[in-house]
Amino acid sequence: MTIKRPVAALALFTATAMLTLTACSGQTAQSADAAAESAASGAVAADAAESLVVLSHDSFDFPEELLNQFEKDTGVKVTIQAVGDGGTLANQLVLSKDAPLGDVVYGVDNTVSYRLAGQGVIEDAGVASPQAELNFAGEPGLVPIDHGDVCVNLDKKWFADKGLTPPATFEDLAKPEYKDTLVAMNPATSTPGMAFMLATINHFGEDGWTNYWTSLKNNGLKVTEGWSDAFSVDYSAGEGAGPYPMMVSYGSSPAYSITEDGTDTTTASLPATCYRQVEYAGVLAGSDKVEAAKKFVEFMLTPEVQEAISEVTYMHPTVKEANAPEDLVKFGSLSDTPVIVPADKIAQMAEEWLKTWQATVIG
Repeated sequence: MTIKRPVAALALFTATAMLTLTACSGQTAQSADAAAESAASGAVAADAAESLVVLSHDSFDFPEELLNQFEKDTGVKVTIQAVGDGGTLANQLVLSKDAPLGDVVYGVDNTVSYRLAGQGVIEDAGVASPQAELNFAGEPGLVPIDHGDVCVNLDKKWFADKGLTPPATFEDLAKPEYKDTLVAMNPATSTPGMAFMLATINHFGEDGWTNYWTSLKNNGLKVTEGWSDAFSVDYSAGEGAGPYPMMVSYGSSPAYSITEDGTDTTTASLPATCYRQVEYAGVLAGSDKVEAAKKFVEFMLTPEVQEAISEVTYMHPTVKEANAPEDLVKFGSLSDTPVIVPADKIAQMAEEWLKTWQATVIG
């Protein structure tokens, strides 16, 4: 991608030569100024062609030093542009597919990627997947970058103070002793919410999952539009220290709430409720910088960058040579028995499931 830099140098050299010739031939200063302005415009255009825009969800904070390293190695400057949560990101990609907002996407996961399947949004740029079993079958250009779990989390202190044994299973959550204790998210507007809905469908089956949600609703379930709403207002172990001691969150969340001595955590996740979440990156179809975009996706799969992403997102790397943070390994390890719903099944049924959930829970 450094091929663009000589173009800028050539533009400046040409302009200098033009100025010299016009001065010798007695052309006016106005002509010389026009030539210089034209050269500067050419240099700016050449520099602009050396930039990439990476669209991401709001939670992605890519280390600036790594972006600088990529620019140093390739001559390509990268700008990260947050679009919203994963669901909003996926929707925007489809809506803007004829005039892409960027060149690369990172952060669409296996709960929302069905919206991209067959839409001509992702370019299959030939980036090798680090773990084929994590690939999204409906869109081959999506490459797995990190993975983790969405699980019910609980506030250990709240349960200890109440002298109440914490629940362990989906079924437990609907028992009377756990009335008014759980916050979940709307699956239409939240990827954790979507993951939890998919997990219940997998567990209870097509004939039983709506009855389960009815029982949760009757047992005092609260539904928010997004994860941040629940964590910042409702969850007793969250920022708002709210009245609900359980919320749908991430299997990695207990690694954020370790005790001062580092030997324990004040929260826990319920492994039996975990849904495996995979986040992808891909080159956007319609980008005029496919080769540079491919290089950036490959850059995201280097062990150094994988470890940096894991530090930021608290998701586990997909490259086996990369290591997750020690606290994440100790307190936020992946579930041994996660729920996984095939991508083609999600693509086929998602809209119907969402309508059914809406009618059942919201009314």
